[in-house]
Amino acid sequence: MKVAFYTLGCKVNQYETDIMIKQFKDNGYNIVNFSDKADIYIINSCSVTNMSTRKTRQYLSKAKKQGGIVVLVGCYAQEIKDNMKISNVNLILGNDEKKEIIKYVEKYLNEYKKDNDNEIKYTIGDISSIKKYIQKDNLNKGINIRESVKIEDGCNNFCSYCIIPYLRGRVRSRDIKSIKEEVTNLVKSGVKEVVLVGIEIASYGKDLNNTLNLVDVVEEVSKINGLDRIRLGSLEPRVLTDENIIRMSNIKKLCPHFHISVQSLDNSVLSRMNRHYTREFLFDRVNTLRKYFNDIAFTCDIIVGFPGETDEEFSNTLDGVKRIGFYELHVFKYSKRKWTSASKMENQVDGNISLKRSEELILLGKKMKKEFMSKYINKKVNVLFESFKDGYLYGYTPNYIKVKVKGDKKLVSSNTCVLIYSINEDYALGKL
Repeated sequence: MKVAFYTLGCKVNQYETDIMIKQFKDNGYNIVNFSDKADIYIINSCSVTNMSTRKTRQYLSKAKKQGGIVVLVGCYAQEIKDNMKISNVNLILGNDEKKEIIKYVEKYLNEYKKDNDNEIKYTIGDISSIKKYIQKDNLNKGINIRESVKIEDGCNNFCSYCIIPYLRGRVRSRDIKSIKEEVTNLVKSGVKEVVLVGIEIASYGKDLNNTLNLVDVVEEVSKINGLDRIRLGSLEPRVLTDENIIRMSNIKKLCPHFHISVQSLDNSVLSRMNRHYTREFLFDRVNTLRKYFNDIAFTCDIIVGFPGETDEEFSNTLDGVKRIGFYELHVFKYSKRKWTSASKMENQVDGNISLKRSEELILLGKKMKKEFMSKYINKKVNVLFESFKDGYLYGYTPNYIKVKVKGDKKLVSSNTCVLIYSINEDYALGKL
């Protein structure tokens, strides 16, 4: 039978899709593109914003029109658990249940599938009751030179705008032995760089009586022979203590690229968001990181239009972004999500104002990215080439600048010295 996947949302979702694909392959199914004719269509959904839930429903509709059984899994499935007003789907599985997707799909095929049966079948458990990280299967072969590896699930922070703790449950840390085993197998298959991802990787170890933390994972993974680089997923700023920064600076395989979950750089907004730090704390952590890492790059997430955000508060965020000098900004307009305290706050910001602020911040981000990359013109950088197309190699520097170079396909997967001679909006141009 043919199975097609579509993944929305974060790198954790993509990792979990890769696990599901492996499970189907191991059971004799053929994996095809989502646009192709398939017997089963699986949409791994996102629910972090209203836009992501809308896109999820759109892809359910596309799958239904193509025929076959439509399976919805993941965060949107978890969100609609108590209100199954949904169409264009046959089977719905929550975030914990998708770990055993083969079992549920084959049960549907064997017990429920009828040509005239439009009843939706679903299995969605109470994710908050899951207390331990369970990894049903590991990846043993990489598809790309750079692969994500999930080290943690869940979040305990309950930021006032965020639905994710309700959909992913509490922090659950993966056993370091399991992480190392998976990375070792990926490296043996040709992977050169891993990105350590999770719902809130900064909280790694909090469910283990704080006997381990994120830096312990990075240190252990760095010992794997054949692995060239380690990159971190999104970080909650409070993990960046002096001790952790110093320890990380001694891990030579760790890339000097930190994606920080900033969200705002105004103290009043941060307080209403239930983010337990200030803009001054962020400035201090960035300055400390710069002391210990050369050629460091900072990227971040920013939310605009949070309830009650004034022009002055937005200006503080603009000012803070400039002071830090981010390489890239990921800008989101605030999205009202059920179960969150922010959805009940007064002074919801008009959508047109949010749009204007988003556009202004995105424009600033493009300017800052150009300025950051321009610093490397006429300089030599190390590039890990990940792909080849039409005579050109594509790869990334340790600090995440995308580089395009004319060269030989044989250089894919190699770390190569490149001279940067020009830049455009998306990448730097270099020569060997």
